[in-house]
Amino acid sequence: MICDVCGHGMRLVPTAEPDVKTLWICAWCHAWTVLGHLPHEVSRPQYAPVNLRWERADSTGLPTGVLHAYGHFGTTLCGLRDEGLSASPYPWVPEWDSACPGCRSAAAEIDGRWPVEMRDGNREWAPPPPGSHWPPF
Repeated sequence: MICDVCGHGMRLVPTAEPDVKTLWICAWCHAWTVLGHLPHEVSRPQYAPVNLRWERADSTGLPTGVLHAYGHFGTTLCGLRDEGLSASPYPWVPEWDSACPGCRSAAAEIDGRWPVEMRDGNREWAPPPPGSHWPPF
């Protein structure tokens, strides 16, 4: 699948959510495309600024005292990898004193990869799959 935001290839990411058939995330700009998420067959979350975009990484193997952002590919945004790494239900905010400087830098770089014209709700809405009974929005 090709990213509708930046044109780079997207990666299929495993998900345990029961309503999600597949989750695709762009390795370049981290835009998501979710197939099968109810009530829509196709969902493409819109742009979110850096301080509203990332979840805090959760793992017993991460260093204490520093908050890392979850990077969606089994790593933090700064590249730390741990066997049990996952996204926590809590936000990661780069302005916090305890935010990892490497994650902060990576988040700013990823944010810069979103074209300005894609930041105002301008992501393409993909049509529902053939045979779907869901409305095309």
